[in-house]
Amino acid sequence: MNIKTVAEGNALFYLVGVGMCLGISEFAGVALECLFWEEGHYPTDNVGKPGYIKFNLSVVQERPKPFQEKFAEAIRAGIFTRVSYGFSSRTQFDGDLCEGVTITKDGYEFSFYIRQYERDSEHGFEIIDPEALSDIPESEELGRVVWLTIKPIE
Repeated sequence: MNIKTVAEGNALFYLVGVGMCLGISEFAGVALECLFWEEGHYPTDNVGKPGYIKFNLSVVQERPKPFQEKFAEAIRAGIFTRVSYGFSSRTQFDGDLCEGVTITKDGYEFSFYIRQYERDSEHGFEIIDPEALSDIPESEELGRVVWLTIKPIE
């Protein structure tokens, strides 16, 4: 698969898949679970773009309990919906493959980064690294695996 195809697919995935998922209440619920109990991810298939958003909340989890509670309240108050508005035709993507996006909102930095890709059902939903993209046919639709790292702006 050529770089231009992957970059366009990544940008579209962010604008449609990630942007729409952030506005879904279930997404906020999964984030709350990840904050207090376990690692997790949210599937983007329900908005027509195969892939996952994985949560990295370690920076928030390492903070004192009052800070964690403050962030939990921000989640309940709709911070992810407000972050979703940061995905638009004016979004600035990082990297040759448009693999990264950083949005700051309400005192937090939300860093999204596509680290892996998921092949289609014909290929057993194999998870591959970016280095393997050159071996993928142009006609195959790839899912994206996005890591979402959230940290406070100091």
